[in-house]
Amino acid sequence: MKRLLKQRKAGEISLMDEEIYAKISLRVNATVGIVVRDECEKLQKEADKAMNEAAEAKKEAISANEQNKILTKLKDVETEYKVTRHYLEKFLNTLGCNLSEFNMDKDFEESNEEYNNEEDKDDEEISGNDRRHK
Repeated sequence: MKRLLKQRKAGEISLMDEEIYAKISLRVNATVGIVVRDECEKLQKEADKAMNEAAEAKKEAISANEQNKILTKLKDVETEYKVTRHYLEKFLNTLGCNLSEFNMDKDFEESNEEYNNEEDKDDEEISGNDRRHK
């Protein structure tokens, strides 16, 4: 504004006060517009990042929920196994037999070990996938 007033005083331009004010206002508004636009772009990027993080957290929560359901089912199966085993032991005892005579504990331990090995492989595969996605 001072520069324009000096130019008018020196006769270089012939603008009235209102015209000088209008020119200055346009420049100020343009500058503010650029600053606001830049801030909006920055906020949009931050919002996009937050949305992506929320989507990833939702996927992880769904996965954890599915794993929890599987564990619950596994616990139910284990409970059913124990109940069945209990009644089988009672039944065999009434026949004068002992469950250990059928070597079922060894078979159970072997199948349980196989299951754990498969589960370890699955865990390693899941961990490998997690590292690749990060």
